[in-house]
Amino acid sequence: MKLIIKLVISLLVILAVAYYGSVFVMPSITIVNNSGRITEQMEVTLPSSNLNFGALMNGEHNTLHYTLEQKDGVYRYKFKHENSTVYFGSCGYVTNNEIHKRVVITVNENNQVICKTE
Repeated sequence: MKLIIKLVISLLVILAVAYYGSVFVMPSITIVNNSGRITEQMEVTLPSSNLNFGALMNGEHNTLHYTLEQKDGVYRYKFKHENSTVYFGSCGYVTNNEIHKRVVITVNENNQVICKTE
């Protein structure tokens, strides 16, 4: 009985380490909405994937992870405000196997977009 408990606990620890290890290794994009408005839709398109961040209230942020396997290219963003005005552009550079890369895209007032790599 004690052996089974030890095996179950060991398996749970291994699964937790594997999960958090993969989240640490995978690159991510964080969108920060400081525009003073509600954004109905925020998307970032990478050469090999598309990330949909959904709606964000003013002051909110959302982080999504993406696969390490990417073609070379740029981050293309598109966001739509509550008045249906759509803004789009590109920033930064993405390539294959960028381990633990963190990109923060901030939308400020006057719809100024700032991209930072951390």
